[in-house]
Amino acid sequence: MVGGHHYTLYECRGCETIFLETAAWDENDVDYWSDHNGETQSEAILTKSTYPKPPSRPRPDWLDNIGALHPNLNQILDETYKADEYDCHLLTLVGLRTALDSCVTELGIDPALPFEKKLQALRDGGYIGDTEFLELKVLTDAGNAAAHQGWSAARSDIGHLLDVLETFIKRVFVNGRRALALKDVIPQRQRRRKEATELPAAEQQEAVISVEFGKPKAEGSSP
Repeated sequence: MVGGHHYTLYECRGCETIFLETAAWDENDVDYWSDHNGETQSEAILTKSTYPKPPSRPRPDWLDNIGALHPNLNQILDETYKADEYDCHLLTLVGLRTALDSCVTELGIDPALPFEKKLQALRDGGYIGDTEFLELKVLTDAGNAAAHQGWSAARSDIGHLLDVLETFIKRVFVNGRRALALKDVIPQRQRRRKEATELPAAEQQEAVISVEFGKPKAEGSSP
């Protein structure tokens, strides 16, 4: 059998990242065609791969903030994204479940509870609603099936589960924290001036007497 590999180093003109491209070929994977003279021509079909592999999806811009606040969660997310980039679907599903478990622990929920009880605690605590409860339950069920039964999923389905987890993390750990940080910079509501009903009792009585004396007389009443 005849074959070979070509190795090439490239540098991106934009970000200046250097990466390696491998082009493999062998005599069993050949493309044939006829030229303008009717003669058969052939060319080996190259199977190309790069290292490091370009990310299959962009990582969230808030990931660095998570790393500063929750290092353990950041490490789990980093390894989960790497597994997804290299099409390790089963490991990605397990990573998604593990990342959600870490989130629950960070929120102070008992880590010894079963996953469904943890999700119920998230819902009871106001962190998620009924719809997100069902979405996160699908995520945990997929992770359980991958960990215990070796089940995997298609890349598109894994992408949807990544969206669900990212939405939950961003809302609870990123946007929620930013909103709370605004509490001290928002100006307080100014108090209203005291209304007539808020006057001291003596002043209220004087106001009522003045109104009584100025009230018009009813028809037919004696002078």
